[in-house]
Amino acid sequence: MVNRPRSLRWQRPSRWLMLSMLIATACGGDVPSDSACGKLVYTEAGVARADYLPCAGEMIAALDELAPQATAALGGDGQARSDGQATLRRLHALRQAAGGRKLLDRWSDRPLTDLNLHISNAVTRYDAFYMIRILDASSPYAAQSRQAAESELSGAKSAYDDARELYRRLK
Repeated sequence: MVNRPRSLRWQRPSRWLMLSMLIATACGGDVPSDSACGKLVYTEAGVARADYLPCAGEMIAALDELAPQATAALGGDGQARSDGQATLRRLHALRQAAGGRKLLDRWSDRPLTDLNLHISNAVTRYDAFYMIRILDASSPYAAQSRQAAESELSGAKSAYDDARELYRRLK
C-alpha cells in the first residue's frame, strides 16, 4: 500500500452515517397508494398521455406548494424552509414512483418529454436552492450566498412556470 497522508486516503463511511442515509432515503416521502405516479405502465414509446397527466398533476401541485415556501425561505422563514424541504422530498418520491430516470427518456409524445424536462429542471434548481445556506448579514459572504440562492430560486421558478404552463395546455 502506498503511504499517503490520512486526508487523501479513502475512508469507509461509518455505520451510523450509512444508517442515517438509509433512514433519510426511506423517510424521503412516501407516495400514497392511490397516487397516479405509482400506477404508470411504460412501453417502448413511454407512458400514454391519459395515464401520465394525473401523475404530472400531482408533481405540479407539489411545485405549486414549493414556490411560495422557497420564497419565504429566502426571506429567512425557517419554518417555510423546513416545509419546502419536506415538499421537495415528496416531489422526489413522486418522481421516483413515476419511473425515476425513465422520466428523462425521450418519449414518442414530445410534449410529455418537454414537460418532464421542465419539471426535472425545476426540481434540480430547487435542490440547489435548498443546498445553499443563506448567511446572516454579519457574515462577509452574506451577499454572495444570498445572490447564489436568488439565482437558483429564479431558475427554479422559471422552469416551474414553464412546466405549469405546458401542463395546463396538455390537460
